[in-house]
Amino acid sequence: MKNIFKLMLLFLFVLPFQACSDDDEFTPPTLEVTPNNIAGIWELHEWSGSDSDVPMVYVEFIRKDRKFKIYQKFDSMYTRVITGTYTLEEDDYKGIIIKGKYDNGTGKWNNDYIVEALYEGSMILVVDNDEPETHTYVRVEQLPAEIVDNILSADEADK
Repeated sequence: MKNIFKLMLLFLFVLPFQACSDDDEFTPPTLEVTPNNIAGIWELHEWSGSDSDVPMVYVEFIRKDRKFKIYQKFDSMYTRVITGTYTLEEDDYKGIIIKGKYDNGTGKWNNDYIVEALYEGSMILVVDNDEPETHTYVRVEQLPAEIVDNILSADEADK
């Protein structure tokens, strides 16, 4: 009887270690999509699954007053800063949708974006239209110095 008890006790200690596998992939926990959780600076890392030929885009979501700043270099020699406000709307079928409106009087963003996933260090947005594109952003602590210098150069050129 003692041998059976010792054997059962041994199994209780050994079996939990057998359940763990080195092959299991770690999936980071997702965050709730709130102004607080998306606040910060995000760099466009992938555009529709490709990390090559990704345009230089940084988006800064500011929690207070739900404002945004977009730093982009699509159509200019210098980095342009575009500002506005954003909203987070919940759709029963699609989830949380980010919508934006520009301050410069040109109206709304061309597209709304479904937040497919929000992690501590990355965010996946999908364009909400008939031909969805996937945009992956990574969180950065601050804008790179060359972006800040480029903005300052553009300000000097405008004077």
